Amino acid sequence: MNNYNFELSNHSHSQKILHRSKADGISLFIFDKRQQDDQAVNFLYQRYTKPEAMDDYRLRLYKVDSFLQKMAEPGALKNAEVAVKTKQNIQSNQLPSTNDPTSIYWRGLGNYGYRQTACMIHPLSKNLQLIIGMQMLQPRKNLQVEQALSAMEDWISDSSDYILEHSINALKNNHVVVSPLHDLETVAEGISPREQQVVFEILQGKSNKQIADSLSLSYYTVENHLRRIYKKFGVHSRTALIAILRS
Repeated sequence: MNNYNFELSNHSHSQKILHRSKADGISLFIFDKRQQDDQAVNFLYQRYTKPEAMDDYRLRLYKVDSFLQKMAEPGALKNAEVAVKTKQNIQSNQLPSTNDPTSIYWRGLGNYGYRQTACMIHPLSKNLQLIIGMQMLQPRKNLQVEQALSAMEDWISDSSDYILEHSINALKNNHVVVSPLHDLETVAEGISPREQQVVFEILQGKSNKQIADSLSLSYYTVENHLRRIYKKFGVHSRTALIAILRS
């Protein structure tokens, strides 16, 4: 999926989620739990969000987002999970001035008028998580998260290959190290040397076309190799394969 098609996909999926959830804004971002600075959160897409609020989240509020930090703990996240964080009809100046993370989080969002947030967190790898975040400004309405779950899952599923490649490229200067393959024979029985080369190219974040060019193979040969690799590793997607190899 190229950049243009990715943007079209984002527009279509986000519109559906906004309609079903009644949210006022939505964003898609990557969280790298190894980072502890402004490089930890990388936004891929935003719609109807307040830029200053998203900048504040990227710079500091993610550190006091209790659900995000909980899901960053080892072994906490196996599959996509959803949380709704709500403080209705609360003005930021009504929250206690304490160093409690929850108070800091809601005081920060309250400064921009947000009253509710919800998110879906999906593991891309051991350290990278893909997150859909929704925000609501209106104090007398509730986010309709249940109605939007299937649309959120569709967005992640349809864009997963591109998102993974994009996240690797976007974070490659931020200490994301793609390790060489070690003892793949012990991970998947009977994997061939050519299949090892294909897997290594995948870990570099390359598309099927780029792999074909790099290894002087046809596009269809690469697809055939991928089908066999998925079967040997017991997975059904590029995302799942990389999650295993990077774990």
